[in-house]
Amino acid sequence: MTETFFDDAPRSEGSSVGPQSEPRLWWRPPGHADVFTLIPDAEGTSTFHFVPFDARQGAPEMTWKGHAVRADRPAAGTLSKVTTPAVQDTSRKEHEGNVLEALEAIRSGALDKVVVSRALVLNDSADPETVFAKLCDMHPRALVYLMHHPAEGTWCGATPELLLRAQQNDVDTVSLAGTRRDGSTAAWTDKERQEQQVVTDHILDKLAEMGATDIAFNGPHDKRYGELVHLETRIAAHFSGNLHHMAKALHPTPAVCGRPVEEAATFIRTKERHDRTYYAGFLGWSSPLGCAYYVNLRCAHWADNGVVLFAGGGIVEGSVPELEWSETEAKLQSFSPAFLR
Repeated sequence: MTETFFDDAPRSEGSSVGPQSEPRLWWRPPGHADVFTLIPDAEGTSTFHFVPFDARQGAPEMTWKGHAVRADRPAAGTLSKVTTPAVQDTSRKEHEGNVLEALEAIRSGALDKVVVSRALVLNDSADPETVFAKLCDMHPRALVYLMHHPAEGTWCGATPELLLRAQQNDVDTVSLAGTRRDGSTAAWTDKERQEQQVVTDHILDKLAEMGATDIAFNGPHDKRYGELVHLETRIAAHFSGNLHHMAKALHPTPAVCGRPVEEAATFIRTKERHDRTYYAGFLGWSSPLGCAYYVNLRCAHWADNGVVLFAGGGIVEGSVPELEWSETEAKLQSFSPAFLR
């Protein structure tokens, strides 16, 4: 299923999304050449959603209604400078310590899986408009976005992970977990397949709980994203209910949080020094024709002390702290070059 919600959208003729004090949005759907922006209008037919990982950390869910139009990529200097409080790097010792504590929680039976993430601060980076253009070129099959908000700051990313897509009553989603560098010829390990199966089971359970029917899945198969490969299972179903409610029910999946979800979210709030805010949340658009929501991965935001990049990995029984650090390094290296001057 491909996104066709905006195929008839006109191109913006010098239109402004609003003054600098208003939110600004640009996005490039996966597999598309066109960039879109949103012209605010309370009577508009399109809605863009930007949802935090965990509302209990304080970041608000943001929604903008208007008309999606084709647009040029924003030129450098388009956005005013808006930054958020400084964030500290996560040290290797701290990250591996969190992984060890996660393993203790898993051995005790409190958790089946939990995703441990880290923050990396680049003190000197390219401007957001340039980063957006670079990510569009580097990752043609990802959702690439640039979001600028007067209170929540500037976010930019290129995410490979679909949360929920729908046209009429046909919905599809993916279970994505397990990471390795492209070119590896080794078989996927039991640990990697277990991690992926936890995500798949969670999504299948949630779809059934929400009343979806005709649920079918295909996979797992290898899914390439730049220099990385993941395990992906594609899932389809029939659903006639509220699509945004379905997205909220699926979020956060064990791919970005853990299982059981509430216990994993509590572990993350307690152990991670950085607030995730919108990292590992979800974003996307809805219209009368359907919706497309993506998990906010491979993303960063501009803080007072630089641009903050995020990466994480799923911890299950058998995880090795040193290898988990290496996985986050590989994920950061897959998209961090776009942020460099």
